[in-house]
Amino acid sequence: MPEQIQVVDEVRRATQPALEPAEYPLPVVPEWDELVKQASQIAKLIDRHLDYEERGRRLLPNERLLPIGLCPEQRVNMTTDILAVTGS
Repeated sequence: MPEQIQVVDEVRRATQPALEPAEYPLPVVPEWDELVKQASQIAKLIDRHLDYEERGRRLLPNERLLPIGLCPEQRVNMTTDILAVTGS
């Protein structure tokens, strides 16, 4: 019986692929700064839309408006503004 356990362990070890060390420094997206800038602009734009729509509603003090709470027309307006900023 102990002989069988050793054989099974040897088979398990043989089937595991060898791990190669990771490259350092890690590869980074070349246009990372531009993507971060664009994401910040989009986040500001979404916040502005939501803040504008919050002013016209009666919300509780701890309640925030989410994009899901917008009507279809408001969602389309926000989406077209986002597309205009991203240039897509």
